[in-house]
Amino acid sequence: MSDTPRLALPLIMAAQAQKHVTHNEALVRLDALVHLYILDRDLSDPPAGPADGDTYLVAAGASGEWAGADGQIAFSLDGLWTFHDPFAGLVGFVANEGAIIAYTASGWQDFSALLSLQNLPHVGVNTTASDSQRLSVKSDEVVLSHDDVTPGTGSMVTTLNKAAAGNDAGHAFKVGWSTRALAGLFGDEDYAVKVSADGASYRTALSVDRASGEVRFPSGAAWARERLSANRTYHVDAGAGSDGNDGLAPGSAFATIQKAVNTVSRLDLGGYVATIAIADGSYAENVVLKSVLGGAVVVTGNEVDPGNVLIAPAAGTAIAASNITAEAYYLRGLRIVGGGITCALYNNSTKVIIRNLDFGAIAAGGSNRHIYLDGFGMLDTDGNYSISGSAGAHWFADGRSVIRVVGRTITITGAPDFSNRFAMATAFGYIWCNSNTFAGSATGSRYFSTGRSYIVTGGAGAAYLPGDAAGAILLDGRYD
Repeated sequence: MSDTPRLALPLIMAAQAQKHVTHNEALVRLDALVHLYILDRDLSDPPAGPADGDTYLVAAGASGEWAGADGQIAFSLDGLWTFHDPFAGLVGFVANEGAIIAYTASGWQDFSALLSLQNLPHVGVNTTASDSQRLSVKSDEVVLSHDDVTPGTGSMVTTLNKAAAGNDAGHAFKVGWSTRALAGLFGDEDYAVKVSADGASYRTALSVDRASGEVRFPSGAAWARERLSANRTYHVDAGAGSDGNDGLAPGSAFATIQKAVNTVSRLDLGGYVATIAIADGSYAENVVLKSVLGGAVVVTGNEVDPGNVLIAPAAGTAIAASNITAEAYYLRGLRIVGGGITCALYNNSTKVIIRNLDFGAIAAGGSNRHIYLDGFGMLDTDGNYSISGSAGAHWFADGRSVIRVVGRTITITGAPDFSNRFAMATAFGYIWCNSNTFAGSATGSRYFSTGRSYIVTGGAGAAYLPGDAAGAILLDGRYD
């Protein structure tokens, strides 16, 4: 063997003369091939005036001094070219491309094409990856684009897959590593966007039903109503609540009834019932009922002892339904009382149904009423109630409004006085009050009907209604 098997370095033979020639030839070959530095691999003609040590990978179709050297390594020394055949495993750096290449059985290959990037345990870009964060990147931008190199289909889809419905698949958006928003499938299979003020507790801002595609806004929206998919209860507690809470549990109750009413008014009830559950306590507020879409609202206090839930504003109307639309408001288990109140319950536009209310004393004066309806207001009952204090009138139906209290027991305590009338109907107002039981007594005139209004007692007689003075009928009013 005269040459080494891989680099083809000439061997010095035994008793060889001029050994230095063979030795120097081997050194030159080593200089050409070790740490191979190729200036260019695209030339088929030798460059002019090469410097000693310049190295090229001869391209196909070589000519001139490179003729017949296609694919060989051309090394310049002392104005001459020497040519070396590549061999498997030879690695070189192509300077004008900044590329590392390697010679294999298939020829020259870019080193990047030889690297296997499959089944890597971790990849960290500008940071350190871990077992739980197998891909970690620190960068100002991360760009994902469709494949215009292969080319691909023109599409670009990222996939997040979770094992089961109870797991999470989505994106977490953080500030200082504290989460402020989540988007994806978190804990179920409905797409949701959740937000957090502290990185610990979350509110669902948006959810999309996976079956129907229905979009909901559980925390409300300035431009859209959340549509209920089940009955819902909001809690109110004057002592322990806060209007900054969500009201959805006793421990996160609102402080005011008005906050609960306002919250319900922003919903689409979708045929379900919204209940406002009021804890025992005193509520010194004027409650303004609001329009409600798609269902009824139940406002309930303590039906066993209504006196434990006081609606006691300093002045004005305690509960008002003015120019609103709603399927119905149900008022239950409340006591309305206060020396500055001019009207306990006012309604001119919707249906209010009462049960287990107690009407206490309000401001003195004939124009002050417990129940005052006009316009297209309607009042009905779905149970008994009580009266424990005086007013100018208990029932006043004006302007085509309707009061219907039929077949109920109305318990009267403390002998209240009604300085105007117990029941008043004017301007086509109607009061249906037959078949009731009045347990207790009151003072004042019993009734007044005028202007084609009608008080219907079912023929119970002039002394049927509470009071100690006769009623009166004027201007086509009726009472019978």
